[in-house]
Amino acid sequence: MRISVLRFFTAILFFVFSASAVSAQETYVLGDGSTIRVDGSSNKSDWSVNANGFSGSFEVTEGVPQSGTLTIDVKEMKGGRSLIMDRLMYSSFNADEHPQISFLLDSAEATGEDQWTMAGNLTISGVTLPVSVVLTEERSNNRTIRYSGAHELKMTDFGMKPPTAMFGSLHTKDDVQIAFDLLLASTCEEECESDA
Repeated sequence: MRISVLRFFTAILFFVFSASAVSAQETYVLGDGSTIRVDGSSNKSDWSVNANGFSGSFEVTEGVPQSGTLTIDVKEMKGGRSLIMDRLMYSSFNADEHPQISFLLDSAEATGEDQWTMAGNLTISGVTLPVSVVLTEERSNNRTIRYSGAHELKMTDFGMKPPTAMFGSLHTKDDVQIAFDLLLASTCEEECESDA
C-alpha cells in the first residue's frame, strides 16, 4: 500500500514539474516592423535589397532562445532600381529551384549584456552552411522581443555567381551583409508562467 501511495505522489510531482517546464516555454513570432536587408557593392556603387516577404518564430524558455526558424521569399526581395537588376538577382539565387532562404537555429549563447550568439544552419540557393550570428536583444515587456544585428557572407560560398550587367561592365562584389531587425511578439494570450 505504501508503495502505491509513493508512486501516486511521485507521478503527481512529475506531472506538476513537467507542466511547469512546458508552460515556461513561449513562442514568439515575427510581427510588423521587422526588416531584413542585404547590403553589397559593385564596381560602380553600393546597393541594398529589402526582403518584403519573410516569416519566422522563436521558442524561448526563461528568456533563453531554444530554437527558431526564419524564412525569406527570394522573389519578394526588391532592390528598387530596376526589374532587370531584380531578375539578375533572382537568377543568381536560382530562385526558380530554390525560392527561399532559410535559417534554422540550433543554439544560443549569451555573449554580453543583452547580446546573443545564435548558431544554426543557413540555406541559400540550395546550399546549407553553419553560421553564427551576433544579435542584440531588446525587451520592452514580457510580450515583445527585438533581435537586431548583421552577418557577413560570400555569395560564392553558397554556390552563387555574383550578378553582372551591361555586358560585364558592371559586376557585383562577392561580399554581402545581411542586416536583421526582428520584432517578435509572444503568442501567449493569457497570463504566462513567465509573468508569475
